[in-house]
Amino acid sequence: MSIKQSHSYSLGIVGLPNVGKSTIFNVLTKMSVPAENFPFCTIDKNVGIVQIPDDRLEKLAKHFNAKKVVPSMMKFVDIAGLVKGGSKGEGLGNQFLSHIREVDVIMYVLRGFESEKITHVYDRIDPLEDYEIVQSELILKDMESVEKRIASSEKMKRIGDEKAGIEVELLEKVLEKLNEGIPVIDMKHNPEEKEILEELSLLTNKKRFFILNTRADIDNEKTTNWKKELENETGDKVFIVDIKLLSEMAEMEEGEIQEYMDMFDKKPNRVEDIIEGAFEVLNLITFYTGSEKECNAWSIVKGSTVKEAAGVIHTDLEKGFITADVVNLEKMLEVGGWVEAKENGLVKNHGKEYVVEDGDYIIILANTK
Repeated sequence: MSIKQSHSYSLGIVGLPNVGKSTIFNVLTKMSVPAENFPFCTIDKNVGIVQIPDDRLEKLAKHFNAKKVVPSMMKFVDIAGLVKGGSKGEGLGNQFLSHIREVDVIMYVLRGFESEKITHVYDRIDPLEDYEIVQSELILKDMESVEKRIASSEKMKRIGDEKAGIEVELLEKVLEKLNEGIPVIDMKHNPEEKEILEELSLLTNKKRFFILNTRADIDNEKTTNWKKELENETGDKVFIVDIKLLSEMAEMEEGEIQEYMDMFDKKPNRVEDIIEGAFEVLNLITFYTGSEKECNAWSIVKGSTVKEAAGVIHTDLEKGFITADVVNLEKMLEVGGWVEAKENGLVKNHGKEYVVEDGDYIIILANTK
C-alpha cells in the first residue's frame, strides 16, 4: 500500500453548535488563498483553502528571486454543528456526516468557557460529554455503513467470492466493537485489514485532535483537568485555545499582535500552532523544489520515497523517475546556493528508494517522453 498523498490535505472542524467552530473557521480563512489558484476546487461557503506558513519557502523564494511562490495548502471544512440524533438526520444530520467522509483529519472543537450571552445547546459546560455526543453520532453512522457493507459482501460471499468472505469476518468484528462505543481508529488491525477499512471511508477511522476553547486570561484548573482527561481517554493531542482571542488578533497588525501577546504570562496558542498540530497528526513533512521561475513547498507523509515525492509533483515524474539530487534546503542556502552546495559535497544523488526528509530540496531527473 502506497503512503504517498496529494499536495493538499483537508481538515474537518466538528463540534456541537455554539462552541466556536465557525469563529475558528473564519480566522483560518482570513489566511485563505484566492480560489482562482485552484481551478479544480469548488469552494463552498464552508470551505477555505489555507496556505501553510513556511519560513523556509520564503528564504528559498528570496534566494531565487522567484516570480511565483506556491506554498503547501490545507483545506479547512466547517461542518454544521451536530446534535444528538445527527446520524439519523436531526439538525443537518446527513449533510454534516457526508462532509466528514471527505476529510483527512478531524479537529473537534469543545467548549470550555462559560457565557450568559452564548447558550450551550445542552445548558451545561462539559467538553468531555460534548466529545462523547459527537463521537457517538459518528459511531452510529459508521455502524449503519458497516451493516450495509456486510449485507452486500454476504451476497458476494455466497457466490464464492473469497475476498468478500474475509471482509464479512472483519466487518462483523468491527461492528461488535463499534457497538461497544470504540471508534475504528482505536481498534487494532493489520495492514490488510486497514486497507479494506480505508475503502469504506468510515467517520471514526479518521485521525483527530482537539481544540479546547477557553479564555486565555483565566488560569483555570478545570481546563487543565479537562485537557488531561481528554488526552488520557483518546491518546490524542489537545490544544487549549482562546478562539475569541484569535478572532480579535486576526483584525490586528503584526506589531499590535506582539504587544497583545506580551500581556500574557503564558503564550496563547495561535493559528500557526493549530496548523502545525494538524501536520503533526497527519504525520506530514515538507520538501521543496524551486528556481527563478517558481518555488514550491510540497507536503508528503513521513516515510515516503523520493519516487513517491516525484509523483506528488506530477504523475509523469514518478512514472519516468530515474534519479534525484537532494540537499537540505537550509544547508544549501547557508553556503550560498546550489552550485556552492555541490562544491561542498552537500548534494547527494539518490535512487528511487531514498526516503525523503523534512526540509529536503530536490531536483528530479525523469524520462517524461
